Amino acid sequence: PPPPPGPAGGGGGGRGRPPPPAPPPPARGGGGGGGGGGGRKGEEPDQFLPLLLLFSPLSCLLCPVSSFFFSLLSPPLLFPLSSLSSFPLSPSLGASEMASLLAAGLVALGGASALILPTSRTARARPIGLSAHLVTTPAHFTTHHSHQLSSLAEYEAMYEASVSDPAAFWSAIAHDFYWETAFDEVVSSNFDKTKGKVYSDWFQGGKTNLCYNALDRHVEAGKGSQIAFYHESNDEGEELASWTYEQTLDAVKRLASALKDAGVKKGDRVTLFMPMVPQLPIAMLACARIGAVHSVVFGGFSAESLANRLQDAKSKVVVTADGVMRGKKFVDLHAIASRAAEIVEGVTIERQIVLQRLPVEQSGVALKEGRDIWWSDALTSANPACDIEWVESEHPLFILYTSGSTGKPKGVLHTTGGYMVYAATTTKYVFDLQPEDVYFCTADCGWITGHSYVAYGPLLNGASQVIFEGVPSFPDAGRLWRIVDKYNVAQLYTAPTAIRALMRLGTAPLEGTSRKSLKLLGSVGEPINPEAWRWYYEVVGEERCPIVDTWWQTETGGIMIVPLLSLIHI
Repeated sequence: PPPPPGPAGGGGGGRGRPPPPAPPPPARGGGGGGGGGGGRKGEEPDQFLPLLLLFSPLSCLLCPVSSFFFSLLSPPLLFPLSSLSSFPLSPSLGASEMASLLAAGLVALGGASALILPTSRTARARPIGLSAHLVTTPAHFTTHHSHQLSSLAEYEAMYEASVSDPAAFWSAIAHDFYWETAFDEVVSSNFDKTKGKVYSDWFQGGKTNLCYNALDRHVEAGKGSQIAFYHESNDEGEELASWTYEQTLDAVKRLASALKDAGVKKGDRVTLFMPMVPQLPIAMLACARIGAVHSVVFGGFSAESLANRLQDAKSKVVVTADGVMRGKKFVDLHAIASRAAEIVEGVTIERQIVLQRLPVEQSGVALKEGRDIWWSDALTSANPACDIEWVESEHPLFILYTSGSTGKPKGVLHTTGGYMVYAATTTKYVFDLQPEDVYFCTADCGWITGHSYVAYGPLLNGASQVIFEGVPSFPDAGRLWRIVDKYNVAQLYTAPTAIRALMRLGTAPLEGTSRKSLKLLGSVGEPINPEAWRWYYEVVGEERCPIVDTWWQTETGGIMIVPLLSLIHI
């Protein structure tokens, strides 16, 4: 790859100032969000070979959301990248052979028109030309939908621009967003520890706000009446109100004012321990609006796990809920949060804002006087106007703790400017988002996928999406497919674990659903095995919908490797 770019100029447009002209070709690129497949210890990798599956100029140059440099043509990285991807290469291939095969994908620059699958689980990885099951990009997808990229030639021009002048490339993309203060340097970095501190700084000198770009910008553009969130309840018979962009912005402003009333200032950490309801991304955006750093903790964690994260983040304010039903199970979120507040060491929880999601007789919540306040009361009494806190591009946006399954949880910090640009751009191109689409990611915001591809990426693109607080198997295994039909979902992004669980229950749950609105399927979280891939493609998508199987990590903040199936003219 080229060396990391040094200091380079390129300012962002301020309010009322037209941005400088973008350099040719049109500036588009990839970038940002959560969790990819990992290698599985003690198992021989699934031995089947993808070709022409690599996308992202960021695989070959510096990514504005992380401090990692990926070189897919460097043999030392071929083995870990291929073993972590969803389609591991045969271990019998040497580094030079793998380099040649991966180079074939890079020559096509990610234009995935075909995927090679074996005829059996024991088939060895093989070059094109030997007997294999060829899965091409469905003709229905290429001919019945609009696409973000019109041709491979367009992508090739973008890729060349990203490699030849990364600073100009990312500067042009960044101008799609609003900057209160123009940035004067796109990137400065050092990856040689012998020369000092290793760092990567993006859009220095610039000030922006992610909440403004995700909400205010769209409302000011006349899109306030567009649906931001369709709220799908755990209980199928419960119809809940949808949220427009204008309603979402109003709630964000009020909650941000309530947080300020609780003493939260720029740079303070706020812990969110909530169910997967629209109020969770609303709380994340409220923190971003005032420059506070949010730490979302998955609602399935124990009081001890929550206390550890409270202590590490030094949060004094918690936003939680009375409880939630997950299938038939009641999760007592308030009791868990209150217990964590009692046992956390070195931190005093001064304010706990509690969303009432369930009837009081069901949750049995008793608020602690002086500390707890209902969400509704906090918002009613809060100032409905809350000014934007314009923050530096490298200002911390959120801390997200790893699960702790491999040791002490590690807090991963992502900052504002680079993350915003990357999350939005990958959402746009990977999912081929169109203005009329309804997008549905089943991930919880307690994980990185829910940050990048629920709370931020879709809203930065002005998309409408489904927020589902339940589980795919309740009240039965047909729930997910009925949700798709109910909201005319175009993109479905879920985990192989869910796909495998539903596959085991057979095809009967899909009967009575059409799923005709689907145009693209996505996979995230861990490697997807061939049987699950085929079931997802052949049964769920009826061979109409290509699958974007994504590889990335909490640390990268966004998708790094994916078959970019909107490249259709190959």
